[in-house]
Amino acid sequence: MLLDYKLIGKNIRDMRKKVNLTQEVLAERAGLSVNHISHIEIGASQVSLPALVNICEALKTTTDRILYDNLSQPTEYLRADITECFANASPHETRVMIASALSVKQAMRTLPKER
Repeated sequence: MLLDYKLIGKNIRDMRKKVNLTQEVLAERAGLSVNHISHIEIGASQVSLPALVNICEALKTTTDRILYDNLSQPTEYLRADITECFANASPHETRVMIASALSVKQAMRTLPKER
């Protein structure tokens, strides 16, 4: 299995921003340099397992949340995201979100894949 380090870096960056941390704070909490965090986030450096674990601990998340896009069957790992998305949604909001998701799914299946 080949890992997509750019995607891993993007997931780290997205999670860091979600929890409102700067690269500096993340680097300090993970025991890494700011330069190393920056390189990981843009995919210029391959994150080592110990560094990934430290980053995940600093972000208060798990490695599977960062790596799930690299798995062949990521659906299980997306359930928490789906649950969070639909949490506290009104029935009307839920219907609109489902209709939107179905429309996007159909469009994605008819358009050529881009990577």
